[in-house]
Amino acid sequence: MALQIVKDRVYKNRIRIQDFFADFDKLRCGSITFHQFASALSMAGFDLTAAQYAELGESYPSMNVDKTVCYRDFCDDVNTVFTKYNLEKLPLEEVDATPAELLDPLRFSMKPSKAIPDEDMVNGILEFLANDCKIRRISVKPFFDDACANQNSPMRVNHVTPKQFHQVLKNHVARNLGEAEVSMLVNKFNDHGMVNYVAFASCVDPKEEVWDAYSLTTKPAKA
Repeated sequence: MALQIVKDRVYKNRIRIQDFFADFDKLRCGSITFHQFASALSMAGFDLTAAQYAELGESYPSMNVDKTVCYRDFCDDVNTVFTKYNLEKLPLEEVDATPAELLDPLRFSMKPSKAIPDEDMVNGILEFLANDCKIRRISVKPFFDDACANQNSPMRVNHVTPKQFHQVLKNHVARNLGEAEVSMLVNKFNDHGMVNYVAFASCVDPKEEVWDAYSLTTKPAKA
C-alpha cells in the first residue's frame, strides 16, 4: 500500500512531510494539483510508481476543481504515525503504541550479534583499524552517516548497502585494505542484506576519554 510506504519512511527518517507541499500552496488553501502533489513527494525523497502516485492522489480528493488533491488531509493522515491530533482537548485519550513494523529492532544496536568462521581474523582487522583511526584522529561514523542519508540509498537507519560500505571504507578509512578483508567485515556486520555501520564504528572509532578532576594529583607548593 502506497500510504504505508510513505508512513514508514516518514517515521524512520523523521520527515516533516508538510514542508514539501508549502511552496505549491501560496494561498494556504490545503489543496494542490496532482502534478504538484507528485512533485512534492518526489522532492521529499519518495520514488513511487505512477500507480502509487495515482492511488495516493485519488485517496485525498479536494472540493477545488482546479486543485484536485487535498494534501492537508494527506499530511494529517501520514503524521498520525507520530501522535494523535487535538490531544489538548482530549487529555484522557489513549495514544496507540508505535506499530512494531515501523520500528527497526537494530536501529540503536552498537554491537554485532553474530559470530563468523573468520572471527579471529576480523578481530585483528578491527584492532588494526581502531589503532589507525586513533593515530589519524578520525571517526568513521560521520562518513557512513553521509552515505546513509544519500537520497539514492535505501536510507535505513544506521545501515548502508554493502557497496556503500565498501566505497566509504576504501575512500575514507582504509584504502589499502584488501577485498577479502572488506568482504569479511561486510559478512560480520551484515544485517538482512545491509551493513550495520554503527556496530562497526563502535568497534573502530576512538573511545572518548572522560576527564576526571579527582584523578589529578596536586604537587605541594614550594616554600
